[in-house]
Formats: sequence, C-alpha cells, structure tokens
Amino acid sequence: MVYFAIHCQNPQRRVLEKAVDILKNKDGICVYPTDTVYGMGAAASNAAAINKICRLIAKDKTRSFSYICGDFSQISQYARVSNEHFRLLKRYLPGPFTFILPATNYVPKKVCSKRKTVGIRLPDNIVCIELVKMLGEPLANTSLTLAGQFRGDPVTVRAAALHEVDIMLDCGELPQPVGSTIVDLTGPEPVVVRHGKGLWKE
Repeated sequence: MVYFAIHCQNPQRRVLEKAVDILKNKDGICVYPTDTVYGMGAAASNAAAINKICRLIAKDKTRSFSYICGDFSQISQYARVSNEHFRLLKRYLPGPFTFILPATNYVPKKVCSKRKTVGIRLPDNIVCIELVKMLGEPLANTSLTLAGQFRGDPVTVRAAALHEVDIMLDCGELPQPVGSTIVDLTGPEPVVVRHGKGLWKE
C-alpha cells in the first residue's frame, strides 16, 4: 500500500495526482477521509477495481456501496433527483448524510441494489471533494471493517486496510467519527433509515 500524509485544509496536489493515477489506471482502491469516517473506494467507472471491492465485502452484508460525488452536477448524473428533492439536498449537503435515490443507468449493477436505488454522498471534507473533482467522477465508496471510533483513527485504519487497498490518504484523526445519517428519498416522504452524525430536522 502506498501511504501519504495529506494536509486536511490544503491538500497537496501532487498527492492527489498520485491517488488519481492509481484509481484510474491501476484498478486501484483508495482509503480517504470524509466528514464522518475514513472511507474505502474506487473510481466509479473502473469495473475491475469495483469487482475487487465486491470480493472484499462479499461475506459482510453490513457493507454496501454509496457514491461520493464532488458536486450536484455529478449527483444528477448518477441519481434521479426531483425538484423537491434537489431543494432538500441543497439544505443538507455538503454534510454527513447519505441520501438514497433512484439510480440512473450510469450506476453499474454491482453497485446498484435490486431496488435500483443508489446512496449518494457529498461530504464536507476538502480532501475527499478535491480527490473526486480531480478524478472527474464519483468514488464508489464503502466502509472499512472497523467498529465505532476506530474508523476515524488513521493508525488503526492503516493497519486494517493494509492488505485491502492500494493507497491511503491520511489527514489525521477525524473528529467525532460516526457514520452518516441515511435518508431514503424513494418513497412519498423522506424516511431516516439510520441516525448518524448528520442532524435531520424534517
């Protein structure tokens, strides 16, 4: 695994470029910080890398994919968003939420559930957002097999991910490492599937 310490407010461009090269050209899997916990993912269009992650999480039904997007334009490419839901997303994103929305045809079957939905994230984390923007596409994201606060500790994360990933971006210990709040927007009313770090006010 290639390891880089990266500045949490002014991420070094050369480090991000190295990560993008591995994600795009080497079927790479990356660990990166978000506004909740450290995530693990691959470029959304890199089928070989997504297959690698699928093999890693095949025996763990608690781990699933979401898409980390860099802006609302990317969200609308991978999820069907009504005008009402767009206004709602603008209220809560960027932030520690995962919104479940109808998936578009851009979402591979391996990422998309049988219900044809997709989890969308737009984290309030500069390192993560700059990585996605430089990549030019979302990250197919999943969690690491770590409990609680350990998912925000880069030392523990590095040890756990050593044999699973190709590159890790370490921006230090994450504050309040709690999973995102998951909100399902596929029904007539929003439904909170999981209460997490994000405060839902509906």
